[in-house]
Amino acid sequence: MTGKQRIEYLIVTLCVLISGFAMGAILRAAMPAGESSSVPPFWVIGLMFGIGYSMIISSVILAVRFFSKRSLKFKIIAAVLWPISFACVFYSGIFMYIPYQIYNIIKIIISKSNNTEEM
Repeated sequence: MTGKQRIEYLIVTLCVLISGFAMGAILRAAMPAGESSSVPPFWVIGLMFGIGYSMIISSVILAVRFFSKRSLKFKIIAAVLWPISFACVFYSGIFMYIPYQIYNIIKIIISKSNNTEEM
């Protein structure tokens, strides 16, 4: 991934995280509060929404980039075995989301520091 693509990926996933957090927090705030409410506070619901939606978008972005670089034969096999492909994309998006975000930020910082040294 190029530096520009990394920054675009980070911006998109963070925007989805923020908008998902806002949606979840607004939905929780609209819920009636009972005396012994077992519903978590608004920030917990907001984080669940935000991270969940951001994971989904991250999975889609990474899967599109992955499949676009593969041969037609691989794409046909992946299309025929779509339940397996879908499961792989879904679970890789969930389990790789936070480590890949950290890796992506480190790569952006390293590339920015290398570019400033060359000037």
